[in-house]
Amino acid sequence: MSEPLSAPRIFRYPDIPVGMKQERDYAITPEVREHFLRAFHDHSPLHVDSAYAKACGYPDCVMHGSVLNGFLSHFVGMYFPGRLSLLLAVDLRFAQPSFLGDLIRLEAVVSQKLDARRVIMLDVSFQNVTRNCLAARGRVQVLLREES
Repeated sequence: MSEPLSAPRIFRYPDIPVGMKQERDYAITPEVREHFLRAFHDHSPLHVDSAYAKACGYPDCVMHGSVLNGFLSHFVGMYFPGRLSLLLAVDLRFAQPSFLGDLIRLEAVVSQKLDARRVIMLDVSFQNVTRNCLAARGRVQVLLREES
């Protein structure tokens, strides 16, 4: 995800139907990994020591699962639904680890709308395109604010 910064997209609550689907690809680049390590200081050997990770049965260092949360935050705040959104809850279940260099496709489907609160429920999945497996899936609650 090393593209130029752009303005967030804007989807308004009335224009989002149940069943609407959006997807976006994210790359686990060295830059993503370094920013995560600098920000959160999780230097567990499984994440930073290749020999250790291999001894544990992995092909290399396992990427921090929370990087997927970061991709989700970007997706909701900048891509869908974008500028008017506020994450209320995230429930992610990790299925398979991801690694440096993997391409992750985040897909979100609107599964429910709560009109009284202007909240949408998204069913999300993180498909590891590189390894052809599901990395994680979950459910997300997003509040859509009115334009101010």
